[in-house]
Amino acid sequence: MTLTQAEKAAVVAIWGKIAAQVDALGTESLERLFSSFPQTKTYFPHFDLSQGSAQLHDHGSKVLGAIGEAVKNIDNITGALATLSELHAYILRVDPVNFKLLSHCILCSVAAHFPSDFTPEVHAAWDKFLSKITSVLTEKMFTVHPQTKTYFPHFDLRPDSGHIRCHGMKVVAALGEAVRQIDNISEALSALSNLHAYNLLVDPVNFKARASQGRGESPRGA
Repeated sequence: MTLTQAEKAAVVAIWGKIAAQVDALGTESLERLFSSFPQTKTYFPHFDLSQGSAQLHDHGSKVLGAIGEAVKNIDNITGALATLSELHAYILRVDPVNFKLLSHCILCSVAAHFPSDFTPEVHAAWDKFLSKITSVLTEKMFTVHPQTKTYFPHFDLRPDSGHIRCHGMKVVAALGEAVRQIDNISEALSALSNLHAYNLLVDPVNFKARASQGRGESPRGA
């Protein structure tokens, strides 16, 4: 996934306004996340998650600060987020689907604060920019488990390719569907299960390899 020059300009321009309200927007985005998607609270067992708490304020500032770092390095987002990606994947063990949820909440907060500036074009640019986080996490599967590439013979498997981005979003969407139907996951994913078992003939071991990237296991499974 590559941002056009116009999209980069749109991201940078609106960031100039966001930067002045990093603390407020970061806190608000987290409050939206925990309110709309309460399952994400499990990653913060020792936090005071009440509205306006100091811990929410501090972490919200860190979240927006990281996005600001990506804005400053918009031509090398993967490099800018590499350390943060490793932290969340291998140490904090955050499921990648949560980054998509957080991105949605950030977009809502920005749109609410800057309605006249957040045009459809700016919205699309920021959605694409924030989706980069998901893409970075998705890339790990092919790097750590290269044998999985055999199931994608017609894909462009280079980092940031359109194929990688689109399929990564499908994977995350399937996880989201499972979350929405958490009391009946078998039924929710039955069609997908049949597709992978009978049409695509995917070895089940690859689903464990894919899941390990979301849970943050080390390449050796340690």
